[in-house]
Amino acid sequence: MAFVILVSVIGPFLLSYGPFEQGPNSLQQPGSDHLMGTDEVGRDLLARVLAGTRVDLIITLVAVPVAAVIGTLLGLVAVVSRVADAVVQRMFDVLIGVPAVILGIGVAIAIAPGMESVMIAIALVTMPIFGRQARGALLGQLSLDYVAAAEVLGYPRRRIMMRHILPNIVDVIFVRFAVEMAHAIMIEGGLSVVGLGIQSPQPSLGSMIKDGSSYLFETPLYALAPIFVVLLLVVGYFMVSDALNQAVLRT
Repeated sequence: MAFVILVSVIGPFLLSYGPFEQGPNSLQQPGSDHLMGTDEVGRDLLARVLAGTRVDLIITLVAVPVAAVIGTLLGLVAVVSRVADAVVQRMFDVLIGVPAVILGIGVAIAIAPGMESVMIAIALVTMPIFGRQARGALLGQLSLDYVAAAEVLGYPRRRIMMRHILPNIVDVIFVRFAVEMAHAIMIEGGLSVVGLGIQSPQPSLGSMIKDGSSYLFETPLYALAPIFVVLLLVVGYFMVSDALNQAVLRT
């Protein structure tokens, strides 16, 4: 993860070509001028892979935290109101029951394809997962002695939830956070592959996989390079999640 982030940030400063700069040679093979070759309109593939990686990282670093905060707070309403909890859980059931691509299609139709629609789709898909995770952890904490002691002292339910229960379940949320970052990368790729994600000329890993699949035999790196970066990001996020999970178990 550190390697991918570092290269995507400093890489553009070391290249002679930008991700939108077109050249006279289309589908050029890798060489000294273009280390990974060029696409169908002569744009440098390495520059576009780095730009696409940054776009995917920005999308996940915005959409998933927003979903985590909103989903966690909605999951914690179980301690405040049973009626509100029932409404929230039915809403979660609806969102979980809709596949990510179908939900993304609906969002794209409503506000047009692009980065904003991808972020909203990712947030809507991952929000109920965080909510269910937070609610399950909350219900597991309600029967513990420290919650009973806080209730005996007369603390209101809102204070017990925010000051006592939430700090004790935040580690579980962090573990889920890393997993959903990996899922967000795959959701972005899926939406872009079907043409409902990031739109040209803005590069993303998913859109480059979609466009490069048509030139797989002429310029294999056009599609294979973004596929490799997606694999690195997904495996990296899952490894971070596994490390966080082991740290939680040790504590």
